[in-house]
Amino acid sequence: MSSHPEQIPEPPCTKPKLKLRLSRSKMNSILALCAILISAASFYATYMQAKAAQEQVTAAERQLYAETWPWLQVSYSDYDIEAERAHMKVKVTNSGTGPALIKFMLFTYRDTQYDSLVELLNDCCSLKAYQSALKEAQADNADINYMKQFGWYVTSNPNNALLADGNDLVLFSMVRSQFNNSLWEKIGDIAHDIEVNTCYCSLLEQCYIVNKESDVKKVESCSNAIQ
Repeated sequence: MSSHPEQIPEPPCTKPKLKLRLSRSKMNSILALCAILISAASFYATYMQAKAAQEQVTAAERQLYAETWPWLQVSYSDYDIEAERAHMKVKVTNSGTGPALIKFMLFTYRDTQYDSLVELLNDCCSLKAYQSALKEAQADNADINYMKQFGWYVTSNPNNALLADGNDLVLFSMVRSQFNNSLWEKIGDIAHDIEVNTCYCSLLEQCYIVNKESDVKKVESCSNAIQ
């Protein structure tokens, strides 16, 4: 029996492990880069929060403007359907959603500008003469209500008036009678030729100018508007 020397198996071949070693400068660069990325992410999150907050504020402001926006319209009518009688009326109505502070109303007729409707009607139609005649007749006979029988008129000054939303302000009102026929026809003939410009402001001090056709234009303030 022959004997052979016992063969010892060779150990499996193993690759040497590589150790990753970073220099101090590379480590500092990586840490700096991480810090920059974290700062950028934090800045972006803060920016998005600020943007969302600003959008909420803008939306709230728009809603507030919408809830307080006044819109004035001037109208003229010469007949009262409910009373079934001729009744001349000039009024300004607030069809908006908030109160309006009327700063001024300007009336223009034949290239002449007036600060009040009464001034214009007196210039064109002798309104004060009619007023004086009625007062004299009333003073001579107190037993008769000439103001009612002859057809008195009512006026109001809109300047610096606060007009709530949904309300109107009558600028001129007169019921027609046989005694004021001439005056009535004079006013009726020129009523549609009178230009009206109204400057007013909202509670948030947003100011506007509107004309007879209800065209609204925003202005810096009524004091700077052309009068």
